[in-house]
Amino acid sequence: MPAGLKAGAVCYVALLFGTAADSGRLPPDVPPELCVWGWMEREFEPEGYRRFLDMIARESGFNLIAATLRASKREVTAPETREQIRRAVAHAHRLGLRMAFDLDVRLARGEFLKRFPDQQQWMLRVRRYPADRGAVRVELNPARLEDHMTWPDGSYEPLGGRLMRVFLSDAAGSLVLMRAGWRLVEESAQRVVIEAEPGPPGSEIIVAAAFRHRTPDVFAPSLDKFQTEIYESYRDIPLDGVLKDEWGFPPVYNQGPREGDFWYSESLEVAWKRAGGQDLVRDAVTMFTGLGGSHEGRIAAVNRYLRLILTRNAEIERGFHESAKRIFGRTALTATHATWGLMPFGDAFKNGIDWWWAPRDYGQTDEHWPLCVRTSLAKRMGGAVWYNQFYDAEVAPYYREIWRNARAGGRIHLHPLWPSTPDDSAYLQLLRSPLMKAERRIRLLNFIVREPLDCPVGVVFGHAAAVNWVGPHFGDLGVDFAETLWSNGVPADVIPSTEITSGALRIGEDGWVRYGPQNYRALVFVNSEYEPARTFEFLRRAVRSKTMVFLRGRSELTFEGRRRPSEETLVPGAGLDPTPSRVGQFLNNFSSHRPSPLAPARLTDGTCVLARGEQDPSGDVLEESFACGATKVRVQATGVFAIRLTRKGEVDALAASDLRLVEAGRFHLALPSPMDLALWHDAGGKWRGVVQGAARLPDNLAAITQDWTRVQMPPNGN
Repeated sequence: MPAGLKAGAVCYVALLFGTAADSGRLPPDVPPELCVWGWMEREFEPEGYRRFLDMIARESGFNLIAATLRASKREVTAPETREQIRRAVAHAHRLGLRMAFDLDVRLARGEFLKRFPDQQQWMLRVRRYPADRGAVRVELNPARLEDHMTWPDGSYEPLGGRLMRVFLSDAAGSLVLMRAGWRLVEESAQRVVIEAEPGPPGSEIIVAAAFRHRTPDVFAPSLDKFQTEIYESYRDIPLDGVLKDEWGFPPVYNQGPREGDFWYSESLEVAWKRAGGQDLVRDAVTMFTGLGGSHEGRIAAVNRYLRLILTRNAEIERGFHESAKRIFGRTALTATHATWGLMPFGDAFKNGIDWWWAPRDYGQTDEHWPLCVRTSLAKRMGGAVWYNQFYDAEVAPYYREIWRNARAGGRIHLHPLWPSTPDDSAYLQLLRSPLMKAERRIRLLNFIVREPLDCPVGVVFGHAAAVNWVGPHFGDLGVDFAETLWSNGVPADVIPSTEITSGALRIGEDGWVRYGPQNYRALVFVNSEYEPARTFEFLRRAVRSKTMVFLRGRSELTFEGRRRPSEETLVPGAGLDPTPSRVGQFLNNFSSHRPSPLAPARLTDGTCVLARGEQDPSGDVLEESFACGATKVRVQATGVFAIRLTRKGEVDALAASDLRLVEAGRFHLALPSPMDLALWHDAGGKWRGVVQGAARLPDNLAAITQDWTRVQMPPNGN
């Protein structure tokens, strides 16, 4: 745009758009607007899919639907399921919608059981009872394992039970396998019962029983092939993506191994021995009780057990991503989130906290997951934005979520109200609320954003320490440290130490510690217990980089439970035992000013973003002056405004809702009436633009470029 062009005498150019979108939906080459669709029995009625798809097309601008079964008696391997999905995809495409479907093996448990009855998941339950008070009768029952994959009336039901071992422990803490002095009363899917004779003073009987559940063993040798076969069977259906949601072992709602519950199978036993373990059942007793071995040996066994859980689940997640791209095409979306919940024990025992090792096209989380995890996953996955699948029983919390996400470089993955009546009203209350006007504004950012939020601090947590329930740091992912920084206006990422081993967290050629597109001014390492020598080698190199390094905590044991000399863990030059305020003070000295909560968010490529809806859930009035880099910017808009400048201070891209005025250096644009627009330079350096809703274009926009696309205003966006 010529520097001197102002809005003195603005005319309108009619029929000006070189191209025009057919609907109020975003094109497929920008981050999508995602919503959730749970298939219940009504979706399997003749044309039962039309109700939901027609509603989304009629009431919203969402363009990619993430669908999954919520009908426990249906399986994705059934021909009738496959054909109904085919019809639904065809109808979605006719409406201009895209559709991804969940083809996870847990949605074909019956077929897997029929083909591989000996490859089901077992849970080993270890319990201890006083034996010096008379005869003992022990009854162990299976855990009730269920989640959204078994909804609404199913579970990973037990198929059988088996007594594994009976041990006797004396007052001195020895552990002896009992071969006599007890008898088996019952061994079934409902219970395992034994009766035992009294033991000596101070003794305990420890019973280990295993229950087989109707779900594939995570370590099953046929699991990967079976999963790929499902994908192949859908190859001829033009799905726009494939989902894997909260993958891992079935969720446990107690504290797992802390209460004596371990995952078990013959295949896991084989992997256990290959990793250096002995008898998994006996080792599980030691991990639970501490009996029959040293403290260091117990630590090593726990580390080994949880690392197996991590690496196997990560292997399955990588296989999912690779197969989805190979079978459905490189543009097929891989979603949704690997996170589950019930911290600190939930994900540790479900998947080893493998979120960073579960490839997706965009970083993805759910519910109320901390921002520091969301932004970190964005750096790891490489997408321009991240998504959080959010739900609540009321509409109002969605308003806070959508605006908070936008400020942090994220978008909402819309889930219907929940808990709620499972009918259309759970969505319609959202689709007819101010949330859709907020969504209409925020989605304009998708045209110009290309990198995630700039987080100057990386908080690295010891991965082994965080999942080891025997050690002192169980459940500590550094989130409290990072969230305190966030509350003080300093965004921070949380990263597992295994990302050092993977090479994803590295020292870049420019001399900064780097994670994806993010350079860190400060790196805080918390809880280095059980870390390998490679971690400390990396930290010693990081101290010599441009990044300031802080260490919190000490390491006395190796991953294998051996005592380590203190000199092995020395990192000369690192700041020791930092507090968030101390790290914040360092950054303030570095940047010479304290960040303001009202300041624009900054992306890693320098894009400055304003996104506010605290006063009006559909978007607050923005009349602001601020500095984006070295350039002063003045803007009048509503809800959202983003601008990216070149090193010379010239405008490279901008996006805004109800834009009225923007001044940035020599760039001046005043509009006679508010407009939704996005403007950017393409790879060839030419201006391209999008206008949302407007039928005519002012001549000062036409003077910038003739390459404009019109996107219709989405339904309920006004």
